Amino acid sequence: MLKGSSVVVSAWSGQQLVGFGRANSDGVFRAVLWDVVVAEQSQGQGLGRQLVEALLAAPALAQVERTYLMTTNCEGFYRKLGFNAVQHQRLMRREASGE
Repeated sequence: MLKGSSVVVSAWSGQQLVGFGRANSDGVFRAVLWDVVVAEQSQGQGLGRQLVEALLAAPALAQVERTYLMTTNCEGFYRKLGFNAVQHQRLMRREASGE
């Protein structure tokens, strides 16, 4: 997962990982944010914003035309960071075969 990511950011409190995010990008047209996570005890302190801003500022993402993300429960948080819901696109997926 980490090796295949264009950008990885993390936040630590001493020896404890308290935040993490990663992204993939072609560096020009598209980027996708994945797995932006903040430990429950560290939420509400601006750490999530810092992680997203660090991902977006990374050279692999800083100049892309569009940055996408998927979220199931933090839409309001991402809206505050400039992301908007997209109505005209459809998410599709293909599962790896279990064979």
